Amino acid sequence: MKSLILTSFILIATFSFAQLGSTMFGLARNSPSGVFLATMDPTTGMATNLSPTSISSSINLTGAALNPYTNQFCFFGDNGLKSIDLFTGLESNTATINNPNGTGYFDLFRFNTSDSLMYGLSRRNIPNPQTGGLMGAMYLATIDASTGTITEISPTSIGQSFAYAGSAIDPHQMVFYYSNGAQLVGLDMYTGGIFSNPTLTFPGGGQNFDNFTYSCADTTLYGLVRGANTIHLGKVNAMTGEVTKISTQAIGVNSYSVNGSSTIDPVNMIYYFISGSGTGLTIYGVSLQTGLVVSQGTISNTGALYFDMMRIQSDCYESIPTRFPPSSSLPEPVVKPLTVQVAPNPFADQLHITSNAELQKIELYQANGVLLYAVEVSSKECTLETSMLHEGMYLLQITTAQGIQSVKILK
Repeated sequence: MKSLILTSFILIATFSFAQLGSTMFGLARNSPSGVFLATMDPTTGMATNLSPTSISSSINLTGAALNPYTNQFCFFGDNGLKSIDLFTGLESNTATINNPNGTGYFDLFRFNTSDSLMYGLSRRNIPNPQTGGLMGAMYLATIDASTGTITEISPTSIGQSFAYAGSAIDPHQMVFYYSNGAQLVGLDMYTGGIFSNPTLTFPGGGQNFDNFTYSCADTTLYGLVRGANTIHLGKVNAMTGEVTKISTQAIGVNSYSVNGSSTIDPVNMIYYFISGSGTGLTIYGVSLQTGLVVSQGTISNTGALYFDMMRIQSDCYESIPTRFPPSSSLPEPVVKPLTVQVAPNPFADQLHITSNAELQKIELYQANGVLLYAVEVSSKECTLETSMLHEGMYLLQITTAQGIQSVKILK
């Protein structure tokens, strides 16, 4: 058996976590002090202001985007679309919104890591041909943070309203998700048309699916399942609309903030949300695997009462689309069936890989898409030394003479 001692792998892993990590950013706000870009320690609830002075007197609670490649946090403030430097907390740019098709709004926007664009819902009024008046219209669109220019992708309106349930981007399938309350709407980010539109159903109980966000660690949409008097962590099948509870018991809160206050740590597989109000705000961390609360901290910050628009900078970092544009006429990639075994899984100090075809290359990725290590192999089996890896979810991409297979592994 071939043994690979990955000394350089350990160095790369440490560098990746130190440089990118799972830092949580958001907006700390309190009148009359204003708004500050801040980081949050979700285990303690301690928010630390990065902005030395207020960067806005108000915020629009329907969207925010974190660009991990330019290290900018974007939100709508009192003077337009603001870009804030993640290192200094200072304003880099403010752009006035500009839609060439007419005056309107831009909501539920998020940053897509697979093409480095900000997507959201462009809302404006259009003439009603029956009445001669105006009616609401909504389009999937992108926005240029430097100029504020909106580019509508949808050729026609895809709806008239949205619920404050959240928004999410699947950077692999290139689908933008939002909810109108009864349905989970998926929009094709290539064409702007409807990709999926299932009615939300709750076979295991529940009435609403809110604060949803996408996890690149396991390509799943997670959110809060709200019943008459209970709240559980849940997930949804985006194609069928079926909502499944993960928590076997209610989380133990009776309310939650819907203003952009949910995010996922893809490395540690934790979903975060905020509950309470004023000085009683608490940030909860819930395991994506068990649905159990693993941390809760009372939010504290000098002069700030609220922490909004939570975003983790490693979420979906350097993801790659796996669905081709419909206009490309290219077939979806076909992977030949392989017999690759990876054990143990979950793993500790070593990982054993065997294959029915000769191994050519093994690549190991963090759950957020960062490549940690790639090694050439010319054997049907090998052993990886993994004792120095952090606990969390990883992805092995195994190339053989017959094709490529990806395997999710957990430490």
